Amino acid sequence: MKGTLIIVLSIVFALTTGCVKSKNTPIISEQGSNANKFNISEQTNLNTIKPDSTYDVSSVADEETIDNPFFFKSNLSQFSYKGNFLFDDVVEKDVKLYIREVTKLKHGKLYELKFDSVEGVPDDRLSLGFLYVKEDKIYKIDPTEENLNMLIEKGEVPNDSAIICQNEAIKDTLSEDEQGWHQYLDINGDIREYHSYNNQVETGFYESFVWERNKGLIKYRSGFGAERDSIELRKGQSK
Repeated sequence: MKGTLIIVLSIVFALTTGCVKSKNTPIISEQGSNANKFNISEQTNLNTIKPDSTYDVSSVADEETIDNPFFFKSNLSQFSYKGNFLFDDVVEKDVKLYIREVTKLKHGKLYELKFDSVEGVPDDRLSLGFLYVKEDKIYKIDPTEENLNMLIEKGEVPNDSAIICQNEAIKDTLSEDEQGWHQYLDINGDIREYHSYNNQVETGFYESFVWERNKGLIKYRSGFGAERDSIELRKGQSK
């Protein structure tokens, strides 16, 4: 009798254990499967979320799109010119123009162009100005605090900026003899010539930039009427 009871209890224990295993095994497997699916789904979502284009994408776009063929190549930090300076004395001197990248923006880059000091030339004439370079245009920016903030913080080109290089000519809004501030841009093959001058007074200021495709700025002139306090730079060798 005692032996029979032991056998019965053994059979019951075996059946109970088998049932527990048969019920628990699929539950554990299913939970593991769901967990893996959830993690993969979450990872996929994270990988496909794109960052806000106002910052990250713009910096990438800069490198890809800011390639204006009329501006200096991106690896150039200075350029040599033959200089002719007419101030208190006439000075002919080779000078280096330094090309400093100020900042990268969403649609372009802001540069400052400044050349070596020359005896007798005031400091304010050593700078050719701040240029905003886009893929298809070059602007000269009047470097006031308001203008620079508008460009850098808002990405807007100030209204008083001048387009000094592009693929379309710009006609002077004034007739040749009309007094005022004249500005125009001529197109001649691979050459872009920007000219501006003020003929309201005999000593009005004038300035010109001459750009050549794949060569950059090949000539620059500025000064006042009757060639007073004038600067002329002609293309030398890049470095």
